[in-house]
Formats: sequence, C-alpha cells, structure tokens
Amino acid sequence: MKLADIEQFFESWAPSWTAWERDNVGLQVGRRSRRVKNVLVALDVIPEIVSEAIKKKVDLIVSHHPLLFRPPSSISDSNAIGSILLSLAESRIALYSTHTNLDSAADGVSFALAHALGLQKPSFLAPMKDSLVKLAVFVPGEHVDRVAAAMAEAGAGIVGEYERCTFRMHGKGTFRGSERTQPFSGKPLQVEEVEEIRLEMIVPRARVKAAVAAMKTVHPYEEVAYDLYTLENPNPNFGMGAIGDLPRTITVREFLTRLKKAVHADCVRFSGALTQKVQRIAVCGGGGSELLDHAIGAKADLFVTADVRYHPFHDAAGRIVLVDAGHWETEQVVLPVIASKLRAWASAKGEDLLVSVTQRSTNPIHSY
Repeated sequence: MKLADIEQFFESWAPSWTAWERDNVGLQVGRRSRRVKNVLVALDVIPEIVSEAIKKKVDLIVSHHPLLFRPPSSISDSNAIGSILLSLAESRIALYSTHTNLDSAADGVSFALAHALGLQKPSFLAPMKDSLVKLAVFVPGEHVDRVAAAMAEAGAGIVGEYERCTFRMHGKGTFRGSERTQPFSGKPLQVEEVEEIRLEMIVPRARVKAAVAAMKTVHPYEEVAYDLYTLENPNPNFGMGAIGDLPRTITVREFLTRLKKAVHADCVRFSGALTQKVQRIAVCGGGGSELLDHAIGAKADLFVTADVRYHPFHDAAGRIVLVDAGHWETEQVVLPVIASKLRAWASAKGEDLLVSVTQRSTNPIHSY
C-alpha cells in the first residue's frame, strides 16, 4: 500500500476541503509513492512520539494536530519543529495530519466523544453551512446515466447516508449552431429541437470544478448547457460537534463521574449543580465553546467541550450545564477510531497494514 492510498482514504472520510481556512492538513512529510506497512496514530507530534515511531520501525505517523501550522523559516536542529522534521526525514517516516477536517467528519472527534459517553444516535450539533451547490445539466436521454455516473464519481449526489442522488425531468431543448459547429444532433445553421433530460445533483462547493469537468468529459455535446445554484441547505454529511441522548436521565454528578473515566480526566470544570438531572448531551471535542448557543438551541441539558474561558460559564448559567473536560482528554478518544477505520479499510483492500495507537500521553497540562 502506498502513502497516496492512505491519503485517498482520509480524503473519503475527512476531506481536506472541510478543514478550516487557515488550518494545514494532509501530507506534511513524505513521498506519496512510498510504500506503507506500519502506522502509528497519535494526537500530537512531539519528540517522544517520533522516538516511539523509530523504535517501532513505523513508516507513517498519523496525527490529529498538525506539526506544521505555517511554513517554517528554516529546517534545522536549532528549533523544536526543525529537529522533529529532520528526525522524520532521516528515519524515512512520513507524517499525515487530519485536524479540523476530522473535527467536521461523521465518526470524527466529536462523534468519538459522543460514543465514548454512551450517547444514542448522535448527530451533528452544527451542520456545515454554505458548502453545497446544485449542478443542473441538460442531457440526451440515452446519455444521462453515463453523465450521472461520472458526476457521482467526482463527488456529486451525496445526501446524508445516500449517494448517487439525482433528479431528472424530461423536456425539449432548442439550439442553432454556427457554420463552425459539429452538433451532436442536426446540422449547422438550422434550428434543432431535441428531447433532453434535466439532470440535477447536489455537489460540495469544493468538488464543483471536478464534477463539472467529469460531466463535460462524457457529455456528447460540443457546448454543454449547465447551471450552478448556491444552496443554503445545511450539509448533513459534515459539521461541528455532536448531540445525542443518554439511555436514561442521570444526575450531573453521575455524568461527570462517567465523563472523567471515559476521557481519562483527572478533573473537570463545570457550571450548574451536581444534583441537576441531564439526559440530552451536546459535545465538541477540543475547544468548542463557540457552539454554546447551538447546544442551548438544540435543548441540550449539558454541553461538554474544552478550553472554556470565564465568561461562557456565566453565559451558560441557568440555561445549560457547561463542562470543560480538557483539550487532550476530549480529543484523544478519536485515536482508536482512526486506527480501527484504517485497519478495516486496508483489510477490505486485501492489504496488510499494521496500525497501532500510541500509549504515551502527549497532554502538556497536568493537574495538581
């Protein structure tokens, strides 16, 4: 299996176009043609993780937090990042990072946290907005299946758990080509009328260029008539945070005990009373206090996230129980999920891929 294949796996699960604008995700070190047999999954790339990778003869580290957030001014052993990059390159260890795109993915960070807490049927707390476009194209009937298939292969037609979703409407199209044309139907300089199908498919905004190119490649017309419509629909396939219900109502005290055990937290910060009853739970792994209003709007009883500052606790008072369980704590739950998905994907392709999760904590914060 090549590194490019693993890159394709992550693009199908947590595509890079869903990452935040200034995030730096994807392949950070390595050659895409390099074969990969041994993978180490970690939250952060620190010297101890690199040493573990070298000891285990790993070909690839998959991290959640990118090592390179911005272009380095130099790569040398005079700084920490440069030293790590040199060690990776000298040991022929590749690095792939999946950060806010993994936060945005189904079964990503927040869904892993939801499952770890026993939430039933979790869904996105804040589905992604302004990310969808409708592509409508006019196609002769006998070619519509081929065009639809090409668009689907390019990423069009996915709605929630369904794929290859289309809408088709019969109609008549007219045209007259100049003397320089070679029309698919009829002759130049004559007004032609043809039976056509209006084919519509939803496309992620980032995949529109690829979908249009794929459509044009198989479309029989010299000049293809198509429309693009910006949609306000929330994207059911990507978003931030997750929300679900516990099987039964419990007290905040019971929930916090469960939470500390699930995320390996020494302590948690919270607002509200320990005797309050909760069942509907919102979560966002890592720093997600900006989703507080979403959690309240979704009628959650309690919201778990990290990196919460002073004032959001005041904002939550009397409206929702707000819990800060720690950044590392609320994100590390996704590491076994990454490993499991990678193993299953490789097995389905008939490839032997050894995937391990680091047992070393990379949390720089300690409680006293």
